Amino acid sequence: MSHLLSERAAKRTVSSFISGDSVPPPEGYKPHPNTLPLHWGMPNEGFFPVDSIELNIIDYPFQKSLALPVTNASLESLQPTLTAGLNESRLTNGHSATTLSVDDSLRKLKINKENSKVVISKYSDNKYIDLAHGLQYSENAGLPQLLKFTEDFIHRVHKPAYEEWSTIITSGAGDGLNKAAEVLLDDGDIILVEEFTFTPFLKNVEQAGGIAVPIEMDLSTEPDKSQGIDLGYLTDLLENWDERKPEYKGKKPKALYTIPTGQNPTGLTQTLEFRKKIYALAEKYDFAIIEDDPYGYLTLPPYQKPQGFVKLDELLTIDEYLKNHLTPSYVTIDTSGRVIRVETFSKLFAPGLRLGFVVAHKKFIKAIDNYAAVVTRQPSGLAQIVLQNTIEQKFGGVDGFINWFLKLRVSYIHRRNVLLNQIYESKAYKDKLIEVIDPRAGMFASLVINFPPGTNVYEKIFLLNWKFSHYGVGVVPGFNLAVDKGNKNVNFFRLTYAPSPNDDLIIEAANRLTNAVSDFFAKDLEF
Repeated sequence: MSHLLSERAAKRTVSSFISGDSVPPPEGYKPHPNTLPLHWGMPNEGFFPVDSIELNIIDYPFQKSLALPVTNASLESLQPTLTAGLNESRLTNGHSATTLSVDDSLRKLKINKENSKVVISKYSDNKYIDLAHGLQYSENAGLPQLLKFTEDFIHRVHKPAYEEWSTIITSGAGDGLNKAAEVLLDDGDIILVEEFTFTPFLKNVEQAGGIAVPIEMDLSTEPDKSQGIDLGYLTDLLENWDERKPEYKGKKPKALYTIPTGQNPTGLTQTLEFRKKIYALAEKYDFAIIEDDPYGYLTLPPYQKPQGFVKLDELLTIDEYLKNHLTPSYVTIDTSGRVIRVETFSKLFAPGLRLGFVVAHKKFIKAIDNYAAVVTRQPSGLAQIVLQNTIEQKFGGVDGFINWFLKLRVSYIHRRNVLLNQIYESKAYKDKLIEVIDPRAGMFASLVINFPPGTNVYEKIFLLNWKFSHYGVGVVPGFNLAVDKGNKNVNFFRLTYAPSPNDDLIIEAANRLTNAVSDFFAKDLEF
């Protein structure tokens, strides 16, 4: 896959002003087995003001709420009375006034209070990252213990279809995406992107000198009909590139950027069979695939009407989850090493740690490592310490981490169901003014607006967005996430059920959203 590297990445080398690697040693030279450090500009760990760190870790999301005489903020029973009398004080203080009892099943959860602390000391064995190493200058690729975890984790959940793969730690998915673009794209290189996408990546493409060309998507609201990318359009585009894109005649696509699971902004997910078809096109037309997967582990079954409380003591087994619920990554079908998979810990642990990792062929990983040496250096040592020690000491390694996001998954399923149920029960939905794309993963759903034929959709979506703001609900209009700002297929809004503190406020937000739509249509699409 060396031919897919950008010229910058292929030519980049790393040097050290200390080691003098560019000068060969004289004949007969033998390195001393115990060199004393009078060269490295790093302070001894005895200078670090931190002697130890103690973390208090929970066993379940929203764990403290389970002990209260009211329902958990994300696990409330959904009943019509929840929306009655919702007053301003409940909205301002961010807490629900619902007075339902905690379900007995929640009280039976095994909360391990004895093992709730993670202690990080200045020195430890090689199993954990200690402060002496974590707070020091370190490897650009990430600390060895965390790197090993990422490799073990990928081997467990998305084992690549070839042997010459590796991982590298990044400062979040944004950093990983920037590095992927940098090592692939030269000036004028074409990268295909979904017509609605995570638009900050377009700046990474621009910075690398690449040209983003949007590919059409199928935004059908029929459950599980759409895979996101319009395969027929993409196939025709590649087969007839010079005719379809005469402005780029003779310059074929170098890469495809896709968010295949819980796509941002649509919420759509590609099946494994669909991914195989996309990968076959990549092989045939020789382009790389950048797979951005921040939400894929939060898998969601089809919508079901919420039935009281979520049973957190009825989690999937890991084997059942991996076999029947997790959609395999592109790397699992990648036989030639052309896929760069970008992961993040933001959605499964905490965004503020700014940690993620990249999975790819070792040649790509080496190019990214060289780039990191010049631009970013190593990710935050303290962030790596907190993450790795929590996973190893508290969660118990790879399987324990998977069990953690199986618990997260249950809450996301419930939140999605609460939001969609309220939309489905609304007058706007029953009047067929709106439809919803029911997601199969992640934290986004799409609200599709059914405008009458001949409507200036862009103009009315812009006006409706102001109506939503007037009603007191925040959403993201589809045109904000369009690659081509002239795109006419923008009759949708991105919704998220992730940030709300409780079910009541999800319900209230849905009510405001749908009431605003009804009001907008009642006023002939005017504010």
